[in-house]
Amino acid sequence: MTHSQQEIIDTLIDMGNELRSQPRIQVPFTNKSEADVLLNNIETTPHFFVLGCVMDRQVKAERAWIIPYKISQIIGSEDFSDFLTLNLPTTTTIFKKHSLHRMPSLMAKCFFDATQKIHANYSDNASNIWKERNPSSHEVIQRFAQFNGVGQKISTMATNILVREFKVQLRDNSAIDISVDVQIERVFKRLGFVPKDALINDIILAARSFYPQYPGVFDSICWEIGGSWCKPTNPSCTDCILSKYCPKIL
Repeated sequence: MTHSQQEIIDTLIDMGNELRSQPRIQVPFTNKSEADVLLNNIETTPHFFVLGCVMDRQVKAERAWIIPYKISQIIGSEDFSDFLTLNLPTTTTIFKKHSLHRMPSLMAKCFFDATQKIHANYSDNASNIWKERNPSSHEVIQRFAQFNGVGQKISTMATNILVREFKVQLRDNSAIDISVDVQIERVFKRLGFVPKDALINDIILAARSFYPQYPGVFDSICWEIGGSWCKPTNPSCTDCILSKYCPKIL
């Protein structure tokens, strides 16, 4: 690793940790204020956040995250006990009638199974996923991954949101990997952190080696760099916060 690359890594780590240390603010999951209030209120309505995570699959994020809110409007209640009264046929009908997801039958089953799991495993309180028995980051990720339809990427993303945005204190953050998307992949490759033909797992392993105590620290800041400056074409290199270090491997 070159001296310049280490400077970039140190800068990204500092920026990521600074973001994590800032006061908690409302995350705009859907850009609909009523829905976002419920999704952010993990103290009172944590099932909205968990169900939103479960729905975040093969559709735009805003469409996925708003599903719990839309269902609450349909049934006339935000209480988990009322979500729990929905059986699978009724849930499937709601998904199909209101076009809640591009895979209505499959995601209705995931939604229904999630409510049943929160009931059976977490005493009707979804926040027990991250509060019960002072869990490590690995344990929280594994708990999310046990929900029907939730894979490694979503379970890790959910845990990172809890730590970074909601300021949840876990026993450690070492299992929280970077959640690689096209923005992060492009930034890592252009910075020379990984070869141009690197796979997603190569990027995850690189982030682990750079900052093993919290690999996910690179997530939001690299996503912002990729979206704001390091664009696929005509990147704004001179304006980028990493301009003086970046080798600009285009």
